[in-house]
Amino acid sequence: MPEVRWKVYLLFALITLSIFGSISLSRERIGEGIGNDSGNETYILGAKVSNETSIADLINQLGTGGHETRLDTAARIGKSGEPAADALIEKIEANASSSEEINSYMLLALLETRDGRVEKTLSGTLGKKGTAHNTTAENTVEEQAQGEISDDILQAIEAKDKTMRKSLADSLNMDYKEKTDALEAALKAEEQNSSIYDSIVLSQFGPEEPGSETEKLLKALKSDSGSMRIAAIMALGERKEKAAVDPMIGILTRDYPPVQSSAAFALGEIGDERAIEILLKQMKDGESDTIKINAAIALGKMGKETTVPNLIDRLRDNKAAVRSSAALSLGKIGNETAVGPLIDILNSGKLSDGRAKDSINANEDVRKSAVLALGEIRKTEATEILTGILTDKEEKLSVRIAAASALGKIGDPGALETIKKVLEDKSMDVNIRKEAFLALGKTKNQEAAGILVAKLGDKEFGASSREALIDIGEMAVDPLIGNLKTTDKKMKDETALILIEIGDPRAVKPLIEAYQ
Repeated sequence: MPEVRWKVYLLFALITLSIFGSISLSRERIGEGIGNDSGNETYILGAKVSNETSIADLINQLGTGGHETRLDTAARIGKSGEPAADALIEKIEANASSSEEINSYMLLALLETRDGRVEKTLSGTLGKKGTAHNTTAENTVEEQAQGEISDDILQAIEAKDKTMRKSLADSLNMDYKEKTDALEAALKAEEQNSSIYDSIVLSQFGPEEPGSETEKLLKALKSDSGSMRIAAIMALGERKEKAAVDPMIGILTRDYPPVQSSAAFALGEIGDERAIEILLKQMKDGESDTIKINAAIALGKMGKETTVPNLIDRLRDNKAAVRSSAALSLGKIGNETAVGPLIDILNSGKLSDGRAKDSINANEDVRKSAVLALGEIRKTEATEILTGILTDKEEKLSVRIAAASALGKIGDPGALETIKKVLEDKSMDVNIRKEAFLALGKTKNQEAAGILVAKLGDKEFGASSREALIDIGEMAVDPLIGNLKTTDKKMKDETALILIEIGDPRAVKPLIEAYQ
């Protein structure tokens, strides 16, 4: 028995020595693989990986993930030195990246390698990027000069349209005895398209009814059913069917108010000049406020300068909603003759000791619409009144936010001090401060650029700063070059990337020096 026990112990000892020997040998191989710089292969826990493949994978990762992830990836690529530089230069010179944005991250990675060929590659690429950026900036200025419509005013007009459709839907139960559930749902739908209205109308026709869908919709304009006429009008308006203009003009002169309202709306969607005269008349003398409002908005959508005097006249209407609609349409048309009357609205509606000279012009919707319109027309004469509204704590929040946005569109450097104060006032509503910050980026001068550079690391405004500095372009180059001296690695990378995006050749040497 003791002999058997001794043999078991001996066998156990031999197995243990064998296991330790295998582990030791594996460690030596791993160590030899990691320490071997002569080849392109590395052993990591027994798995063979090519350095070239690893670099290629990292470069591909520059096209994925968020901004912070891409900055980290660029830094990792840079640590590979010359092999990474070879791969990056080949891709950059072959213009093999899928976008200019990815190309910028590749240039940042190339800077991180500290390779001697950086200057040549960076100079050539920045020259091309700078030309492209300047062309884009010139196009943007030209678009603004030609009156490109901003999202702010389009959204305000769409809000008017939604209110109109809801009002129309609510009126159906009161005015008509028919079942109108489908039409009410269509009118209240967030997204509008003709197919829903088409199906409501076309379901009333039998299969033997002759004519195309459009012909049936036109025929439905003469239906005895008011709700069917509304459905046909909305369908034809969404289709922008010019054949419906003359029948709708007739409807606008003699039908019931809800049907007239839908006709005014649809004529604006179609945009045919034949409707201008009747829309002008209905805007002034329409049987209901809804008809007047829809006519005013329709004229704005049509965008004819000849209607400006009539729209200015409606800024004195006795209903706030009509004044507001006329103001939005004046903004959409963009004629500068409206600037004075719009400023008058803001002055006469300003509260003093709780009162205003004109109580209608004190209405929040009227004031916001006038502010948005002034921003859209983009004349510096409006800067003073808008900066006053921005800082006036008696103004409604929506009006002040609109004022910040309008100042950004105007881009007057004279508003810079006010915008800076708003940004520094932590007690101010965050939405006002955000709009003021965006406005700052549109003033396009070095002082504004310096403020934006200082906000690059800010959690609240950092992302917006980056975008605004790229938009500012060459005016931001000097403050950005100064920021390359920061000891914060992330901030330096962020600054370098923005300079690469702008593409000004003045940044080449400072960039290289920053990464030596």
